[in-house]
Amino acid sequence: MRIVGGLGWAGAAWVCLALAVALPGRAVGREAAERVDGVSYAYFAGSNWSRSKNTAIGIYRLSVADGGLTPVVEQPLENPGPLAVHAGDRRLYAVSYPDKIHAYEINPGTGGLKSLVEIKLPGRPEYIAVDRRGRCLLAAMYHQKQVVACPLDDQGRPQSDRVQVLESGTRPHAILGDRHEKFVYVPCDGELWQYAWNEDGTGLAPKEVARHKYPKGRHRPRHLWFHPTKDWLYVVNESSRTVTFFQVDPETGGITAVQTLPTVPEDVVKGSGADIHVTPDGRFVYASTREHDSIAGFSIDQKSGELTPLGQTATARGPRDFAIDPSGRFVVAAGTGRSIVVHAIDQESGQTTTKHTYDVAVGPVWVEVVGFPPPR
Repeated sequence: MRIVGGLGWAGAAWVCLALAVALPGRAVGREAAERVDGVSYAYFAGSNWSRSKNTAIGIYRLSVADGGLTPVVEQPLENPGPLAVHAGDRRLYAVSYPDKIHAYEINPGTGGLKSLVEIKLPGRPEYIAVDRRGRCLLAAMYHQKQVVACPLDDQGRPQSDRVQVLESGTRPHAILGDRHEKFVYVPCDGELWQYAWNEDGTGLAPKEVARHKYPKGRHRPRHLWFHPTKDWLYVVNESSRTVTFFQVDPETGGITAVQTLPTVPEDVVKGSGADIHVTPDGRFVYASTREHDSIAGFSIDQKSGELTPLGQTATARGPRDFAIDPSGRFVVAAGTGRSIVVHAIDQESGQTTTKHTYDVAVGPVWVEVVGFPPPR
């Protein structure tokens, strides 16, 4: 095991993971696989809640062979929150609570981060995202009932003098653009708000396009994810512990609810839906449930978009956030209960099995996984 750079307090906080992954007999297989498939890094925003000022972004190399995590270095950051990446431009964005955004350049050779700029927002962002073109940073401010759009310059730096703030519904918990880069969607309490990009694509039109009412029931949509090649939208619902599938009209952005399925067994009455992701190949979708501490899997019918349940897999305690690696082979779950779990995805069935469980001395609140091709 080789740890790059000085660790300091944050490195000590992640030391349980560092020791756990230092297992013999993996290096040859891992290196051989990564020469073919490139290299992936996992970024964890972690806090030790009793010492919240001594926190960092933990950076780990993710083995594309078996999903094992090897510590690389930590990026000091006070009170880290949600993360967002734009792999094509090698950029990572991080919230520093209560109201700052830090932009970094990713070194594809080491996974290390170089600070580009720090800006302050007019509120507390609970979710951030970057559009597919890498031209705009988006944020949802849950407590302020607002969303933010901030243009990025050609180096990926948010332009603080051009921050745009728009009203939203109650409890905006996420924000994400569709695959055509026409519309942006925000899950709010009982509805999805739809916005449109402005003419140059560096901000949002000044008024929402539509407010889509949710199907009956206490669903409270939380996070959302689009199919990579179809006009299908999948939303995890916090209060009802369900996932809803929507057909999306590519011209108007209008959505039609088709199917809602539970993320937990029928006899489970506690817990809350947290995060959702679709695999890069668009064949499977996964959603996490807190308190039940599980990740539910679903296969996606490639003609209709409808879901077939695959069951649940126990995961990290308090799975507020998880990520799927770019190869679509692994689910990496960040548990706010101070644990990290890596699950392998069966490429035929979509079933998940637990590969690695790490106890850590911090509570990871967010994880992003970035992959880079092998050098030529």
